[in-house]
Amino acid sequence: KLGERGRILIRASGTEPVIRVMAEAEDEALVNDTVETLAEAIRARAKVPA
Repeated sequence: KLGERGRILIRASGTEPVIRVMAEAEDEALVNDTVETLAEAIRARAKVPA
C-alpha cells in the first residue's frame, strides 16, 4: 500500500507489554489508515480490546 517510498516497523517493547506500529510515507492519510489496519489485526490476534 505504501509503495516504494514508504516503510513500516512493527516491534514489541522490551520493557512493557506494548507492540509499536510505526509507518512513514508521503501520504499521511494512507499512513494513518495502514497503521490503524495493522493495529486492529494485532489486537484481534492478541484478543485485546480496542
